[in-house]
Amino acid sequence: MISGSIARRWARALFAIGEEHGNLLGLLKEVQRAADAWMDSEELRDTMTNPLIDARARLAVWDSLVRRIGASRLGKNFLMLLFDKARLTELAGIARELAVLVDNKDNRLRAEVIGAVPVSEGVVTRLRSALQRSTGKAVMMTTREDPSIIGGVITRVGDLMYDGSIRTRLSRMKEGMLGRSG
Repeated sequence: MISGSIARRWARALFAIGEEHGNLLGLLKEVQRAADAWMDSEELRDTMTNPLIDARARLAVWDSLVRRIGASRLGKNFLMLLFDKARLTELAGIARELAVLVDNKDNRLRAEVIGAVPVSEGVVTRLRSALQRSTGKAVMMTTREDPSIIGGVITRVGDLMYDGSIRTRLSRMKEGMLGRSG
């Protein structure tokens, strides 16, 4: 995927700058705040990517956002460079990739547990322990609900997904029955 490799290159460059200047976590937070603003506002995305809007007006809008998030000099320079190079659409991907790099540096792993109903603390604790044992990394877990999975849980760790949902089990059973009936 071309877009992912672009985001990865930008994230690696920012990671190196952050390490060099001893401000890696601060830069990560600034980029994440800018990415959150970008993703939360369709109006911002439309304004910043619309070639019919004067470039100076777009620059003023972006500069205002960068100031509002309280970006450091390094953060501001990076975010303004993204604007100059027309790479704002990569911002969310850069933030994700940078977070992965920082997590790897800190021997940390992020995981998400999705349940049809709120996932109990006991389940979260058992999953966290199992992931920590298997990876040797500290595991930061988040949870969310998705009633469409019917029951069970889905655990996402990076690009891997462990699907223990009832929806998937039912789907597999259906495929098995349909495959044997012909």
